Amino acid sequence: MAAAGTVGTPQLARAFTAADSRTTILLNHVGFTPSASKVFLVSGTSATSFSVTSVDPVREVFRGDLEPRGGDLGTYLLGDFSKVNEIGTFRIRLGDVRSEPFTIAPDVYLPAVRLTLDYFAKQRCGDSKTSWLGAPCHLDDGRRNDDGKRLDVTGGWHDACDLRKWVDATIYGMIGLSRMLELLGPQRLDASRVIDELRWGNRYFLNMQDPAGFVMNYCGGDDGNNFTDNRAGTDDDRSIHVEPAELPGQFHFVSAQAAVARLTRDIDPKYADRCLQAGLRCMDWCMTKRAPRAATSLAAGVIAAAQLHRTSGEGRWRDQAADYARKLLELQVVEAAGDGPRGFFRARPDDPEPLRDPQHGNLPLIALCEALERFAADRDAPAWERAVRTHTSLLTELAERSAFGTVPYGLYADRNPGGGRRIGAYGYRYFMRRHGETTGDPDWWVGINAHLASNGVGLSRAARLLRDPHLSQLAQRQLDWILGLNPFDASTMSGVGRNHPGHYKTGAFKPSTPVIAGGVMNGIGGTDADQPTLDAGSYNTCEYWTPMVSYAACLMCQQMGEIGDRAP
Repeated sequence: MAAAGTVGTPQLARAFTAADSRTTILLNHVGFTPSASKVFLVSGTSATSFSVTSVDPVREVFRGDLEPRGGDLGTYLLGDFSKVNEIGTFRIRLGDVRSEPFTIAPDVYLPAVRLTLDYFAKQRCGDSKTSWLGAPCHLDDGRRNDDGKRLDVTGGWHDACDLRKWVDATIYGMIGLSRMLELLGPQRLDASRVIDELRWGNRYFLNMQDPAGFVMNYCGGDDGNNFTDNRAGTDDDRSIHVEPAELPGQFHFVSAQAAVARLTRDIDPKYADRCLQAGLRCMDWCMTKRAPRAATSLAAGVIAAAQLHRTSGEGRWRDQAADYARKLLELQVVEAAGDGPRGFFRARPDDPEPLRDPQHGNLPLIALCEALERFAADRDAPAWERAVRTHTSLLTELAERSAFGTVPYGLYADRNPGGGRRIGAYGYRYFMRRHGETTGDPDWWVGINAHLASNGVGLSRAARLLRDPHLSQLAQRQLDWILGLNPFDASTMSGVGRNHPGHYKTGAFKPSTPVIAGGVMNGIGGTDADQPTLDAGSYNTCEYWTPMVSYAACLMCQQMGEIGDRAP
């Protein structure tokens, strides 16, 4: 993961030109499940008709009318062909203009999800036979940065278009892969391959656990973004930063160990028990040494406790999940002065600023859905449901402010954080503020794919819990943007769709990370005025990051998992 101060030669970024949507039909490049909401956009204001035709044989299967849709990100005409549920390959026809082919099928995203599994195999670090390098790397990881002693923390995955192994970010590989297998099952994913990949990644995480229970921060950060001689004990051994990783990463470690224990207990009970015990030790450290207060940490704690309950069945984890959820709800703004907004979560008790998180995304929504799914009979379940309804109502209201239906990146207590958009007393932006705009914001910015995909994951789960198909439609819009329905007609998942922008190439080491099919880029970012920008070759928008990959893959799995869409 690139960051401010990264060593290396910056790549010259060129602006990725917006599509001429007067003649370009903006559409999800891959397609849709049969029951999904299906839309496309073209620029303009004059409504006309369109048709959907099958490719082989060529025949019209649907005719509809375009509807004008204005909003924050431009004026478009929207075509809705959700009624088409026939399985096959199709095109949109608009006068003499035809779209590229797309597919409607129950498992339409399965090839892309399988590419995600290949992506992690290519990002392996250590004595790997599958990595993109084609040779072992970092066999000397690593050396503690406190006492200089060697500790074997080989394995794991490179996080991005670099050689770093941040725990907070790469742990999402464990979360995503385990979730993918549990959602799709061995009928649609090769379970042995997924478990093999999980075990490869987990070698690193288990060895990064301190005897006290917490997981150390990382090996190979900004001070180790380089290849080594693979000989332990020499000067280029990479430093292990032994301080605890941030609290959400600790809780994600717990969730990962609980999930891996479930997935392996029938085939390797000894390993499964090792994982569960590692998760329990880390959870004990979190509960006794680092009581969570921030919204993201509390949400990650809810998920961790629920995962431990699912694996062990112990009632104490239900109680712990409920306790964290109560504290999380205390951060939700449910009473708003004047015209709102309400339903968002404050970042922490001592900070009135709304939660915005470019990496962890919308963990509060996912956590409350997790609690409702696991503990539907809990006395607090009605409060969790109200919180989900209030929050998703706000997301819906905000998403309807653009023709694309994407959830803006965040609310700001600042009435004008750039772009001049307001809802009540708050400003909002679709994209992160750029580097150096204001104090209080990070000194780096990235695209919004983790934000969109995490909201999509939460909305998809909420749709089932609340029996609200509109939320599933909204989840689909977040995925559509990532896979091409955006102003650039560009898919930001390599190897999937078309018009991919050039990926980030660091100057810190050679050979640099190549294009990896299945990698999901940071995604489209924004200008100071909050207009979309896609800078080919920049880390901000075109670097692979693990959370983006994992969230996008999970969203595709969930959309394929809609009732009625499962393959026979």
